[in-house]
Amino acid sequence: MNRLRNLLPASLLALAALAACKKEVDTNFALQAEPGFFNVGVLNTTTATPTFSTTAFTTKYGPGKTIPITAVYNQPDNPTAITVFQVTKTDSMQVGNYPAAGTFNQTFRTTTQAISYTVPTTYALNTTVRLDVTMTFANGAQRRRRINYTIAN
Repeated sequence: MNRLRNLLPASLLALAALAACKKEVDTNFALQAEPGFFNVGVLNTTTATPTFSTTAFTTKYGPGKTIPITAVYNQPDNPTAITVFQVTKTDSMQVGNYPAAGTFNQTFRTTTQAISYTVPTTYALNTTVRLDVTMTFANGAQRRRRINYTIAN
């Protein structure tokens, strides 16, 4: 108990010294606005009640086949463009750049836009391809979604 009484003044003095330290905050940066809502998936309108699924992409597509990509976003977030990049182990390239010009979907209460993408015929079978679909907003912010598939018969 006596030892505790001896340590108490020293502890309070150390705490006061730490509290007196002033930290300098670096202000050499500018905060960017938060990007808006964006997602990609498969829109199924063949049923009585349309559905949108982000997990309905098939893992294998044949060369020359079209992948039914649908982008969903909120128009009030001021989207400007949708860019599609195709990436493999050996190369990458931009395969599409589309203005954000979708239509409001009453069922999902958001804007939907079909994005056309065709599986390349130049890659060998069993090549893994990654699609990076990026939405750019008017404030410069971006949101990216990825789709992976394998080229198969």
